[in-house]
This record gives sequence, structure tokens and C-alpha cells, in this order.
Amino acid sequence: METGSTIPSTPVQQFVGGEIVQIDLSERSAGKTLVLVALVGAFTPPCSDDHVPGYVQNLSRLNAKGVDEVIILVPNDFFVAKAWADQMDPEGVLTFVADGSLGFTKDANQLLDLTELGLGMRTQRYAAVIRDGVVESCAIEPDATAVSVSGAEAVLAGL
Repeated sequence: METGSTIPSTPVQQFVGGEIVQIDLSERSAGKTLVLVALVGAFTPPCSDDHVPGYVQNLSRLNAKGVDEVIILVPNDFFVAKAWADQMDPEGVLTFVADGSLGFTKDANQLLDLTELGLGMRTQRYAAVIRDGVVESCAIEPDATAVSVSGAEAVLAGL
């Protein structure tokens, strides 16, 4: 995902009310400002301990700067994404979506190969600000095990 590019229309999934919902993030961003936060995996320490809590804690500050929705994208199935969302964000202030087959991740050119660590193919850790379907900025972590340029504070500083 390059600055100025259009976000892929490849659907991601969400498990809502016992149903699998297909979500086109390009359509969802129409007329809105989204922050798309892609994580290496649900239940992983950096994601659970730092990344998601930072966005939960800073949502009102992000909203005040014009962000309509924060979407957390994980390279897991929608059941795992739902279970993790329930644990990490019981109030449901963020939107958790699954990219279990990595279709969106591939189309966004954000694949991360962690096969040597036994984790297989994942998504890069990044945060993208998307306005009306166009990538305004995309900060990809240089080290997928750390949260710096894609954390909530860094995104806030760039808005």
C-alpha cells in the first residue's frame, strides 16, 4: 500500500451475530477516514500487550482528529479474530476483521514470511490512514516484533 494508491477491494471477514460478514474496506472507507492497523497475529504478545491497547486508549483522540473508524486486521480466521476482539476490546470500540486467506494482504503487497519462526505467511505490521478509499499514509514497522511507527501515538502525530 503506497501513499496515493487505492485500497484493495479484496474482502475481509468479520464474525457478527453468528454470521460471516464480507467487508470491502474500499467501499467502507467511502466518504470516511479510516485507520487500518494490520497485525502479525491475534494473541501475539506485541499485538496484545501494546498495539491494540494503544488504539483502544486513544480512540477519542483519533476521533477528534477526524478518524471515523479504527480497523484491526489480523491474518487469522474470523473465529480467532472475534475471540480476540472480545478479549481485547469488550466495549467494541474498534473493528476487528480477519484476512485468514491473506487475499487482502497479498493485494496490498504486505505479505510477511515468518515460516522460519513456524508462523507461516502473515501480514506486515503497519498502520495506514485511508481517506475515501485512498491511502494517505502507510507506516510499516521495520521490525515486525515491535510497535513504533504503526502505534496509535505515531498515527496521531501524523494526522
